[in-house]
Amino acid sequence: MRPLLKIERPVASYQDNKRGIISLTAGCALFTVTDTITKIVALSFPIGEVLFSRALACIAFVAAAFFFAYRTFSFHGAFQKLVLMRAVLDGIANATFVLALTKMRLADLMAINMMSPLVLTMLLAFFFKEKVGWRRWSAIFVGVGGMLLIVKPGPSTFDVWALIAFAATLFSATRDILTRRIDPATPTLVVTMVSLGGTGLAGLALALVLGERWTLYSSEYLGLIVVGAVFLAGGSTLAVSAFRNVDATVVAPFRYSLLIWSALSGYFVLGEVSDTMSIAGSLLIVGSGLYMLHRERVRHREVAARSAIR
Repeated sequence: MRPLLKIERPVASYQDNKRGIISLTAGCALFTVTDTITKIVALSFPIGEVLFSRALACIAFVAAAFFFAYRTFSFHGAFQKLVLMRAVLDGIANATFVLALTKMRLADLMAINMMSPLVLTMLLAFFFKEKVGWRRWSAIFVGVGGMLLIVKPGPSTFDVWALIAFAATLFSATRDILTRRIDPATPTLVVTMVSLGGTGLAGLALALVLGERWTLYSSEYLGLIVVGAVFLAGGSTLAVSAFRNVDATVVAPFRYSLLIWSALSGYFVLGEVSDTMSIAGSLLIVGSGLYMLHRERVRHREVAARSAIR
């Protein structure tokens, strides 16, 4: 039977992976600012309205950046199958994430979100037959153990909202796999804009499902939406760039930088202080991510050495 979707595995260089790491770390910092602002606004206004208005503002900023860069509004590659699929996944991931964001503490939500690189690696192994050795599997299990120290599983944590947060993580990991397989000739800003459109449509769908009644923003909240949109536009662009033409198992662990950014935001903005178990869990997660990066570098050196011998 002919496969419905043929996907070629890209070959990533050291410079590609380095660019992806820097982009993802910076993007996570911008996303943390956006998440903090979104939670503040979404606690006072309907979630669908917040998603839609934030996406609309982001599209305006990204469109302006695209015109400045290319001097045209001809969005080459916007209707490719993978680009549209990424937009759908991104919209669902954002909708489920913001739903959980309004019902959970930021630290708990970020801890669950930290499963994304682990889920991504497992998806690559199960569905795309990417080789993952026992050492990296061990690192994944250590990372899961660290996350459990942060989440502290129990009736008050693993409720329906925690499951929704995990669903957001699953959609996010699948989206990242698709991102690195999009045609390199497609501009990053085009992929970003289409994905933001998917998020806006997800906000409209959520409003219809929940029967929301939208109201006008006050000047204070409107300003927060605009600021959040600026950071989201920048973070979305960096996130797309981070997973293009890279080895996802190398770049993905640097999503753990969200632990640092969310801890800073939680402390200085939301007044949250992590306990000893959460700090220990964070160290385990970061340690497992760094070890996975080390193993990937060792594997690349071994493959290069065998190629040189032949």
